[in-house]
Amino acid sequence: MSRTPAGLMAGLLTFAACGAACGAAPINGVVGDTLCLNADPAQDTTRLIESVLGAGAIESPSDGAYSPARPHVLQMPADGAVGPHFALLSIEPTDVNLDRVPMSQGGDRSRTEIKLAPSKGGAHDAFKAHEGDTQVYTWRFRIALGVKFSQNFTHIHQIKANGGRFADAPVITFTPLANGQLEVRHVADKLIKGDHTVLGSVPLAALQGKWIDVREEISYSNTQGHYKLALRDLQGAPLLAIDKAGLQMWRSGADHLRPKWGIYRKHNPALNQHAEDIVYFANFGITRGAVPSSDCR
Repeated sequence: MSRTPAGLMAGLLTFAACGAACGAAPINGVVGDTLCLNADPAQDTTRLIESVLGAGAIESPSDGAYSPARPHVLQMPADGAVGPHFALLSIEPTDVNLDRVPMSQGGDRSRTEIKLAPSKGGAHDAFKAHEGDTQVYTWRFRIALGVKFSQNFTHIHQIKANGGRFADAPVITFTPLANGQLEVRHVADKLIKGDHTVLGSVPLAALQGKWIDVREEISYSNTQGHYKLALRDLQGAPLLAIDKAGLQMWRSGADHLRPKWGIYRKHNPALNQHAEDIVYFANFGITRGAVPSSDCR
């Protein structure tokens, strides 16, 4: 039987108790020019996510690193602030990356993420970004209290390329650090690791333990890209605003660019050890163009 963290199990039992009274079925799928993904604990997690974001949308290699298997992508009911939502887990130092190499054998990082899948043949195909496109990404996230960060890297959101010689490095990351800041980083085409520009930052104290609304708008151009970001609390108070033009927001040679959300981090002793660190996500929306057809709530 799969092991579920005690705090999350309590939430799942609450959902089971309230049943249909928890509300109408969450919005999932295409709404006009927007692709919506919401948790729906009545559905199988993998089937739900892949039905919206495509086959291969979940990167959870650490599930099988434990005996019994330990799910790292879970669904939670409404918590009083948002509707049903996802919980993505990371456990240091025993989690692994896609190569499934443990730290004891030389693995240096771990990953639990969901993404717009590069696979073809579903409605998600139409929401992959191509050069010249403008897209808007909206979602909510909450970094659990007690999660620690290192000065190496922890990314909880990435914009990444599929294909091309520069695809390894993300174009955009949300990177919380041990210095108490969450940095929004931009990386242009590069072959030298570690190069990035900080577009803006916000104190983690203003974010951690709270639900945060995100609206991210990107114009994908190799020379005249535009990046706009607004982070707000659920009362609408602004926490961070970025509006940068003239950026390289396309990856040379890429087939497409797409978003990722979760916990991707390098092993580090400054992180919590053998603890279930959690980032919660809700109300994902991917929009073709600058005007969402739905807020996916």
